[in-house]
Amino acid sequence: MNKNELLNIINENTNISLKNIELIFSELKNVILDALKKGEIINIKGFGKFFTKETGEKFYISPISKNKRLAENKIKPKFKFSSKIQF
Repeated sequence: MNKNELLNIINENTNISLKNIELIFSELKNVILDALKKGEIINIKGFGKFFTKETGEKFYISPISKNKRLAENKIKPKFKFSSKIQF
């Protein structure tokens, strides 16, 4: 399912205009991204938790030059579903 399919399903189930759903979705995404950039954790009870995880520096071998290189720390966004969600 892609974003447009998701928004259309929400539109059909709620009768909220597609334009308003797109606005809310966009703003939700912006709020989550801004909080993650600040290092905050977003916990939505009964749904899940958005957080960031820092990867450590690590060495790797370049496939082209065969030289050993150091990869810098990276901060990656993560999501963990709530334990209340059952499949």
